[in-house]
Amino acid sequence: MNTTVTFFSIHDRARALFVVFAFVTAFLPAKLSFSQEKATAQATVDAGFASIDITPATPIRMAGYAARLSTEADSILQPIAAKALALGSDEQHPSVLITVDLVGIPWRITKNVVDFLSKEKGIDPAQVAIYASHTHGGPELGNLINILQYRDGHFSDALPALDQLIHITQYTEQLTQKLKDVAAAALKDRKPALISWGQGQALFAANRRTKGGPVDVALPILKITDPGGSLRGVFINYACHGTTLGGDVHKIHGDWIAEAHRVIEARHPGTVALIALGCAGDANPSPRGKLEDVQQHGKEIADNVDKLLTAPLQPLNHPPGGKMKWVKLPYSKVPDITELVNLTKDESIKGYYARLALESVERGEAIPSELDYPVQVWNFDNKMAMVNLAGEVVVDYSTRLKDEYGAERLWVNAYANDVPCYIASRRILKEGGYEAEASMYWYNKPSPFAPEVEDIIIHAADELMPAAFKQSRPVVNRRERIESEEDGSYRLSAWLAGTEGSRIKYMPGWKAFGWFDAKDQAIWDADIKKSGKYDVYLEWSVSDAAAGKSFVVAAGNKSIEARVGKTGSWFTYHTKKIGALRLKEGIQTIVLKSASGKEKGSMFDVREIRLVPVK
Repeated sequence: MNTTVTFFSIHDRARALFVVFAFVTAFLPAKLSFSQEKATAQATVDAGFASIDITPATPIRMAGYAARLSTEADSILQPIAAKALALGSDEQHPSVLITVDLVGIPWRITKNVVDFLSKEKGIDPAQVAIYASHTHGGPELGNLINILQYRDGHFSDALPALDQLIHITQYTEQLTQKLKDVAAAALKDRKPALISWGQGQALFAANRRTKGGPVDVALPILKITDPGGSLRGVFINYACHGTTLGGDVHKIHGDWIAEAHRVIEARHPGTVALIALGCAGDANPSPRGKLEDVQQHGKEIADNVDKLLTAPLQPLNHPPGGKMKWVKLPYSKVPDITELVNLTKDESIKGYYARLALESVERGEAIPSELDYPVQVWNFDNKMAMVNLAGEVVVDYSTRLKDEYGAERLWVNAYANDVPCYIASRRILKEGGYEAEASMYWYNKPSPFAPEVEDIIIHAADELMPAAFKQSRPVVNRRERIESEEDGSYRLSAWLAGTEGSRIKYMPGWKAFGWFDAKDQAIWDADIKKSGKYDVYLEWSVSDAAAGKSFVVAAGNKSIEARVGKTGSWFTYHTKKIGALRLKEGIQTIVLKSASGKEKGSMFDVREIRLVPVK
């Protein structure tokens, strides 16, 4: 359901609840007039796709799990790929986004690709983004090279075997060139296209720190078609680790992400599917451990993509404009030499980090006190803002950003441009644990972050956020008199309603009512200027499983009864005419409620009722 909501599995709504942070989008422009405005033809935007295989050609060490064989993987379970999408003509200053089926992308590789696109193609560096899928079944390329030294519960001070080191080095060099090639191919492929966006959901992510803890189950999509409507490709996002398969699987694979690619592209021949991750730092797939789980998760993503492809998505008439800012994230403590010497006695990853740090000091290198960190924001037509954050970002960042700027118009990617370490929130730094502390040493960092890093990152995003997304948002609902629009229609928005009932709650992130059950009511007061017949439109969302319950919109002794239609998910909003009411001049009280009062479970989430005079 919604903002911090009670939501249950698609398989069994009676299983243990997940407290989730889920996000929706409004698919209609804010000032659309049902009665007077005609649909405006959607503008085309140049778009190009490309895909390139990045499956290792030689045996190579795998990345992601310490508890894994120290030998090279020499077989392939799933091929892995890099995919690119170029948006905008040369005159419009194009953007290029690239997805890679890898545990992470180091900044040194991103910078190499960005420099090439800037010098050779004239693209603004802020208009380039590379997203890692964070599969734990891909090759090592420098992000987590400390893991290679882990042997049966202890660490080796020796370098990786020479042939292993050479294979990793050769792979990263070939990868860098392939990323340049796939970006150039996408730019060359550009042709007029129609672009739209919206959000659905997937439900297999689970908080791995706390049972029932927060996860972001949003599934945003960019849909790109040719001018005739034929699908060319999609770019989607989901916040879940690529850890369905464990370290016992010693074969190269892309986990659920590669499977979702495969299924989507098989269902839509000739298309390209790109997948990035959201703030998945503390989210694992559930269930996990079997190949059947990979197939199940990939199918769930593809099924929900298919729902979104038939939903009324919001058109985007311009390519994105991007801005980027580097900030410094302070570590909580920089150990001195004495502390490092004492720490070498620790047999865990902390002790191994201390040995590496001492060697660096003796080579004349300083232990860093802060991390250089990139934050990037892309503005899509003032209708959707895409925030790109580096590293393994935890869910609290997504929650905070979407609460601040509106879940219905924000898309948050993590693992973007660089994956230097986990990016823990203030809450998680206080709680401690793997994401806050131990992981930092695996990533060769001197300590956990200082608590202020969350504010530093959020403030950087705010500096880059376009003004259109900083408009004040109603944080509570308040029953107020509603006046007519210029065209004589009335917008009965959720924040302008009163409520009766114990469960219904206004959700500011979505500007909608959630937890709306058969005993709840939403009540508006509209100042009707002219008696007459009014068409009634409802903007709502609901899961397919919960759809079908009956509801009533009543004004005095006049009412409309209808059933809640399917929208595909709790996070996919539809608007539909449900009937007409004859209203008298003067203050009219409009009530939305269940038709029976006896139906169980949530009925729907409601953003708005629209009253449109019949001419």
